[in-house]
Amino acid sequence: MARGFRFWSIVMVLICFVLGIVVYGGGRYSFGVFMKPVAETMGWSRTQISLAVTINLICYGISSPIIGWLLDTIGARRVMITGAAMMTVSLCAMYFAHSLWMFYFLYGVASAFGANAIGRIAQASIVANWFIKRRGLMMGVTALSIGLGTAIMAPVVRLFLDHYGWQLAFVAMGVMMAVLVLLPILLLVKGQGRPEDRGFGPDGISLEEARAQRSGSTSQLNPQHDWKVSEALSSKAFWAITIAMGISYMADYIVLLHGPADFEDRGHSGAIAALVLSIATLASCIGRLGFGWFADHANLKVGFSLLFGLQLVATPLVLIDGGVSTLYAFAFIWGIGYGGAAVYMPYAIAAYFGRSNFSSIMGWTTMVTVFCGSIGGILGGLIHDRYQSYQLAWLSCMTFWAVAIIIMLLLGGKPDKKPARPEPLPQAAFSEA
Repeated sequence: MARGFRFWSIVMVLICFVLGIVVYGGGRYSFGVFMKPVAETMGWSRTQISLAVTINLICYGISSPIIGWLLDTIGARRVMITGAAMMTVSLCAMYFAHSLWMFYFLYGVASAFGANAIGRIAQASIVANWFIKRRGLMMGVTALSIGLGTAIMAPVVRLFLDHYGWQLAFVAMGVMMAVLVLLPILLLVKGQGRPEDRGFGPDGISLEEARAQRSGSTSQLNPQHDWKVSEALSSKAFWAITIAMGISYMADYIVLLHGPADFEDRGHSGAIAALVLSIATLASCIGRLGFGWFADHANLKVGFSLLFGLQLVATPLVLIDGGVSTLYAFAFIWGIGYGGAAVYMPYAIAAYFGRSNFSSIMGWTTMVTVFCGSIGGILGGLIHDRYQSYQLAWLSCMTFWAVAIIIMLLLGGKPDKKPARPEPLPQAAFSEA
């Protein structure tokens, strides 16, 4: 039994890992390499092209609660197959995107829905259901794929783009999606994407033991400890996590979208600005693994405060403008905290609200945080256009992370779920006695 669980749990983690590399590294975070070639060949402005990303984020956010509900109801296999097929077709169809409306529809709408169906919600849902004791570490391993995906896929996509043009580069990403994501899901993901579909309980315990634990009052598998979506959305802990992560992502998107431009405005070369982001990406991988391990061994409020705190204390290194070395130090410290956030949000939802409706609850949190991230990007631009400087933007980031720490420390503890009131026995039960 344990050997079989070990095999299938590794398979599921590998599927999540590969789809993270392809979906996020290729489908989302490599979009920047298309900016100049598309503008030059199609005659569209960079603002017009960038609007596709905004539409993508909005559709990703709107679809998150829907995708979460579908994962909990019809199961991971159906949702992920549909999403992978949709993303495959939309990326390949970019070959025919000769008008802005088609460009917006294929990348901004269809690709966003497809990516969400096989994205972080599905990743985290699989991990949350297969693991309890090592859930944090496995969350970190699968989240690591997002950071590595950017480093791996951007050069690969650029290689195709330089040799064959941007249309065929999108087709190449679509083919990779079909071979590396859609095919493994078709062959290896079963039913709900849960260990029970393979005859195991979480962590490899037998189904009989899992059933016994579900009926116990102290087990993490007890359905009495699993929250309904409406119950979770009415809890202080849910909104503490959601708001804290939301305002943190506002700050993160200011850093990601405007940091390189600010570094170049200060006289640093484009290569230096790119290297700063590369260091941050590497550090985020360390943060994903490190905070994944930390989540399994420490209080969640402490972990949230630490990852927000790392980003907070790193920011003054940019404000003092002490040269390239301080920017590198900022990137490393900030990247560790940024990487940890990708682990802690899904881990906390699973730990606080249980497995039964994890995807649906995660979907609502994802929607809010994605919207907040898009606001952060716009806010950074507005601040620069108003003051011709990013200093106020960096101070805003520090404020956001400080508020996030306060919210988690005051309201981010694990909520107590009141036990369900037992239903009265039917009168017949007493008459038979």
